[in-house]
Amino acid sequence: MSSISRIEKRAGNSGARGLLVDPIRIRDAAARWFMFSDFGDAAQRHMAIAWSCIFACTLADAIWLPNSGLSFASGNWIAILKGIAYCGIAAAFIAIASSRLGADLRRPAVLLRRGLFMTELFWRALLPISALLTAGSTLSYLIAAAKLPLRDDVLANVDHLLGFDWPSFVAATNSNSFIATLLTTAYQSTGLMSQLVLAWLILQRRGDRLAEFIAVLSLSAVALCIGMRLILAAGAFAYFHPAPHTYAHFAALGDMWTFGRTFSMLRDGSLSVVDMAGVDGIVSFPSFHTMLGVMTIYAARDTRWLVVPVFIVNATMIVATMPVGGHHLADVLAGGGLTTAAILVARRSARPSVSRT
Repeated sequence: MSSISRIEKRAGNSGARGLLVDPIRIRDAAARWFMFSDFGDAAQRHMAIAWSCIFACTLADAIWLPNSGLSFASGNWIAILKGIAYCGIAAAFIAIASSRLGADLRRPAVLLRRGLFMTELFWRALLPISALLTAGSTLSYLIAAAKLPLRDDVLANVDHLLGFDWPSFVAATNSNSFIATLLTTAYQSTGLMSQLVLAWLILQRRGDRLAEFIAVLSLSAVALCIGMRLILAAGAFAYFHPAPHTYAHFAALGDMWTFGRTFSMLRDGSLSVVDMAGVDGIVSFPSFHTMLGVMTIYAARDTRWLVVPVFIVNATMIVATMPVGGHHLADVLAGGGLTTAAILVARRSARPSVSRT
């Protein structure tokens, strides 16, 4: 039963004032917003995984940050408080509006209830994703600033064992301006494709799939930070220092590998503030673009007309992570493997537990 349906069922017994003060209603609302309780046990287990990962990243930040050379920008706290306030206002508005509509079966009321539910689902998904990205990005900055030894030589050796030569691959893809444009466009579409798939899940009111996506994203983020801590890398572009003419067609479409400057500034101490308003994705190993591409394809699997173009664009994007994103092939393989493992964990957690006697 959806959250809007539950509100409708109770609307006849009490008004908006009762909704605001009834402890049972508040508890139910909290379970819906934080645990997706209206989408079944599997969704709740997925959200338990997500919040556990968020807590782990936040705890690591809280312990590490005071003992590092970095500080958390004061503007971040203002943004966090604003986000919490917006979520609270949205929750209150949706609850009151739904209660006012009651069980009205007229078409305008039905459409309004659907719109309210989709709006609620958007905010419910945004809350953990925002918390995860804040905690995960901060942790990645802390790892980069820890001045750990770089392991790009290890990754380059893995590529060599696999028969892959990064400079040659960049030069080959750069040799044709159309291919360079295609790969760059696909790489830049990563966020848009993920947002489109999430928007589709919201429009379809598939809170179960949203919870699953959030769980996979959270597990992948934790794996990303662990992988970065174990094998810190600056990127293939920083290791090989390719000649400008070997990536000229790519460079004509925009600045190349700009995140490398942020990474270097964290390493040498010239960047000492974590400002979420201008945070960069600085992780080379494993590839987060690959992770996001794999999980987005998986999230779209139930809709045939959607999964095919998403697969084509994201598969192209994954190829583009090497020349455009400056990743080693090993980064890409690790990103894909870790997210596949995260998907398997999420799928396993969705299965009902069987009690043994």
